[in-house]
Amino acid sequence: MSVRDHIGDLVSEKAFYKAVVILLGGLPAVEVITEIIVRFDNRFIPSFFLPQITGLFGIFGTFLTILCWLAAEPGKRKLRPADIFYFTLLFFMIISAVFSRHPGLYSYGDYFYCENPLHFLAYYWLYFAGTLIDDPKYRRNILYMFAGVAVTEGIFAFLQTFNIQLSYSLYYYTEHTAYGLTQNSNYYGGLCVVMIAGISGMYIFSDLIAMPKMIKNTLPVILAVLFYTMLGSRARLAWVGFAGLLIFYIISMTIMYWRDREAVKPAVRRSLVLLAVFSAAFLIAFFFTDYIREAAVRSYWEVAIGDADKIGTDRIYNWRMGLASVPDNWLTGVGLDNYGYVFESAPDIYFQAKAHNEYIHVLVTQGVPAFINYMALLVFACSGAVRNVIKDGSKERRTVTWILLGMFVTYCVQALFNGSVTYVAVYFWFIIGLITPRTVIRPDKNRLNSADL
Repeated sequence: MSVRDHIGDLVSEKAFYKAVVILLGGLPAVEVITEIIVRFDNRFIPSFFLPQITGLFGIFGTFLTILCWLAAEPGKRKLRPADIFYFTLLFFMIISAVFSRHPGLYSYGDYFYCENPLHFLAYYWLYFAGTLIDDPKYRRNILYMFAGVAVTEGIFAFLQTFNIQLSYSLYYYTEHTAYGLTQNSNYYGGLCVVMIAGISGMYIFSDLIAMPKMIKNTLPVILAVLFYTMLGSRARLAWVGFAGLLIFYIISMTIMYWRDREAVKPAVRRSLVLLAVFSAAFLIAFFFTDYIREAAVRSYWEVAIGDADKIGTDRIYNWRMGLASVPDNWLTGVGLDNYGYVFESAPDIYFQAKAHNEYIHVLVTQGVPAFINYMALLVFACSGAVRNVIKDGSKERRTVTWILLGMFVTYCVQALFNGSVTYVAVYFWFIIGLITPRTVIRPDKNRLNSADL
């Protein structure tokens, strides 16, 4: 057995799958442990270990990726679009970091917001790993992992709506507001609505994926709690993401109904059940909390005041300042995660470390070429997922891809008003990889096909 064969065993599909599940499934557990420590030792803060763990996995994942390429037989490597995007993402990240207006400074040193090169290595490795995980059992288990993360987050978020906290919110907290384990209600709202998208898909298409009846019957209850905590986050961006999810499923169901009316009836019935569940949670929040009224009043006054810059909690001003910097920094941006630079010449003391629009953030911080590359990746992943949903011969594979596509669309919509942080972004980058078309797995031996890599 050659050295290359030994390396191939280390970078099997199973190895990538286990590494990802350990990271993404373990992050909430690490945060729970950290918050318990915080209660007894004030030298630590919530989320103290998460950025460090993500960075370490960035190094580890990149090492695995290098080994993956070394395992391929010389002359038989096939550079696929997914690989090209992996390398272009790395290239633009490095260029932006090197030519930053403040080299080595990310989010102006903010510990939690900071996304440094090691974190981006983790993002891109998760994307690459997602493109390699093709086994239906693994992909189904990944959906369960997402559900587990959602339940863990939702339990703490639900308690927070009653002012019960394990430790404290590191960055933002208003009474009776849900932030889960993310330390910011906006970030929880964004993560929550993506998890709602995944669990909703699991329930709607539960007859097409292998799922124990007990789990299927508990999903509506889980979704009711998650939807309530989503409203409890007071994050209006989550409403936008949920609207995107509804549109996605309305379009999906319409197409399915047009193609096969009988086959789609069970999914339509379960969709109506979820609609009733969400409506009930909405009414409870409306009559017994101020979540909906407060969001409506806040939105009304932002428009009524007549100052466009104030809309979306000053987001328009934030975006305008960032976009104004693009002409002078179009090639490499102002620097990797260095959005705060655009406010250094501002006539007031307003400052934001993030654009609160992930697309503008990439454009401003990494430049026009990097932005085009990022948007091309999203379009390629989405269009490839749609093709797989239409053409894949396996109902279960098609269904899992459809569920993941719903999560992808939901995240992309809420990202119009949200910022990227490591704790939330890691899930999205993995989802991008999972829906990106690439079939390079040799299922009989459960390892990468080196001839097709």
